[in-house]
Amino acid sequence: MPQGVQSVIDLDHEIKDFVKKYDKNEHIEGSLIMKQIAAGLLAFALLGACDSGSNPFKEDATAGTDGGGADNGDAGGGDGSGAVGGGTVTDNTTVRVPAELAENLRNAIFDPVDETLTIEGVNLDEVPFTAVYRRKPSLDRPGYLAFTVQEDPLDRHFTAYAAQSNNSGAVRAVVAGSPGPRNRSFLGVDFERDGNFDRPEVTPNSGLVSYAGNYVGVTNIGDVNGSDLLPITDPDVADELVIPQALTITGEAFVNADFADNRVEGNIVRREIVELGQELPSLVLVVTDIAGNGTFEGGIEYEVGDPRSNTTDFADIGGYGGVLGGPDSDGMAGVINLEQFDGVNDPLGFKNELEQGIFVLDQCGAAVSSSICANVNPGSGTP
Repeated sequence: MPQGVQSVIDLDHEIKDFVKKYDKNEHIEGSLIMKQIAAGLLAFALLGACDSGSNPFKEDATAGTDGGGADNGDAGGGDGSGAVGGGTVTDNTTVRVPAELAENLRNAIFDPVDETLTIEGVNLDEVPFTAVYRRKPSLDRPGYLAFTVQEDPLDRHFTAYAAQSNNSGAVRAVVAGSPGPRNRSFLGVDFERDGNFDRPEVTPNSGLVSYAGNYVGVTNIGDVNGSDLLPITDPDVADELVIPQALTITGEAFVNADFADNRVEGNIVRREIVELGQELPSLVLVVTDIAGNGTFEGGIEYEVGDPRSNTTDFADIGGYGGVLGGPDSDGMAGVINLEQFDGVNDPLGFKNELEQGIFVLDQCGAAVSSSICANVNPGSGTP
């Protein structure tokens, strides 16, 4: 997207109709977590139940811009064509975030130049509200701008992150969430692209491309002592009314895309709950197809080589999706949706934990790229 032009994002949603209650003591088990609480941080996993919607974050497609919305079909086939709604996916097919990844948010407008974010939704009664999120530099994570909103001390607190690719600026992503209260969390994500899919040239000596950068996620784990919460002045306020602020997760993402075979796979490593300093298992973005419009969707597993995952099996813990954009696909924007994140059988004591996050990556060999790209072949598009 050209600098200074706002990206209009439309996100439709539905909420899974099932009830889970929580006991905050039940979600802060394990000696490591208890030590953090003793140090003054009260964290608890809120059993929020949120289901996918039908149209994440974007308005309908406009000229030169791929709009958002739920994907109605498979991400693609090995030939890069794919099938959406029974038709063939081409480079002109509208980019849509799969509903099972998108979750709860409705509309958002992110301006990376003026550093503003506006979100319409999240709500339960289908009556939209518009929230102008406050820029919050103190909550920034590497590569991502932070925004928050809370109307008053007893209203939900929402944390959001947004980023745009560094070279052509053709792709961007947003994540936002509230960990509670009242037995529900709200989490949502989006990716979008300007223009059509521009596949890098594939020759006998080129076609395998790497992307690298940072990752940020928002969880349904809350901290009632969060730094951005509005103060409650009445000492008689019931504990059930005290509002939590979402804990966040950072990491590093690395993705390989093979444009000859139209396949993509990757990792998210060095994952950590920022506020706790708690390391988490690494993730594998399982190999999947690149569709004809440059989108992809696949599953996520723990990295079995990471002892923190507490498994030697391929545990399915969620899904990911994304889009390639810019000249020669110089950028990638993606999202993840996890049903757990602390390892098999809850070795850290979290239960019913949820995480949604985003990765906005630059192509190795482009003018701006991650330092990890020094470890891959420097020629863009060269295996």
